[in-house]
Amino acid sequence: MYNLFPMEAIPFNETFAMPATGEGGGPPRRLLVVLEEMMETAGRHAEILGVGVRDLHAKGLTWVLARLHVRIADVPEAGETVHIATWPAGRHRLFAVRDFQLQGAAGNELLRASSAWALMNLETRRPARLDPHLPVFTRHPARMVEDDFAALPPPYPQAGRHAYRADAGDIDINDHVNNTVYLDWALRSAPESARRRLPRSLEAAFMGEARLGDAVACLSEIGRADGGTVLLQSLQDEASGRELTRLRTYWQTDSKSKSTI
Repeated sequence: MYNLFPMEAIPFNETFAMPATGEGGGPPRRLLVVLEEMMETAGRHAEILGVGVRDLHAKGLTWVLARLHVRIADVPEAGETVHIATWPAGRHRLFAVRDFQLQGAAGNELLRASSAWALMNLETRRPARLDPHLPVFTRHPARMVEDDFAALPPPYPQAGRHAYRADAGDIDINDHVNNTVYLDWALRSAPESARRRLPRSLEAAFMGEARLGDAVACLSEIGRADGGTVLLQSLQDEASGRELTRLRTYWQTDSKSKSTI
């Protein structure tokens, strides 16, 4: 059993070159590409640790992302080299916490993030206990973002509304909409003025599953906070009204300035 053999939480490192994002490849789109690479890197590290998705599927389990908190200093341009470091960062209630730090080729910090992952029973679609399926990790590096993952505020019911539908390309190995697709829908639903800017931070709570063909509505409420723009969003199943994802995003006022983490 894993919990009998503690393992040191050693960072796992990968490097990638930022691809071109084509038309509409502003800061939010480039951020989404980076977040997708982060999740792929986390998946490869989990495989090395023996707790990858395919390992868990053999036990009737899988990982689902429950929370994500990202703080952004900059997002890379096409062709720039990005270094990703990720590691297990302990446990929080039923969640396994994983942190990330991204740097540019010159060693400049681009982004830091903390995430919370739950084990899900594939048959019941309900959470499962981490023990005995996850190793106990020791000597954790410092947390990248201190967050106790409290509930995020919802937008007002009369908030602006955009509609999306889950197609085949949105579905992942767990047979539901991939978490980065919800982030994509949310960023695409942001006001045009915000989409030209660099987000300073993004918090997301993943609360439910959408499947192939489901219609999803994104409600967005925009306001002001800390000299910038704050966007509260809720992604909901159109048929049932069930909430799938809730987000809070802060945006810079000046599109050319870089935020500090």
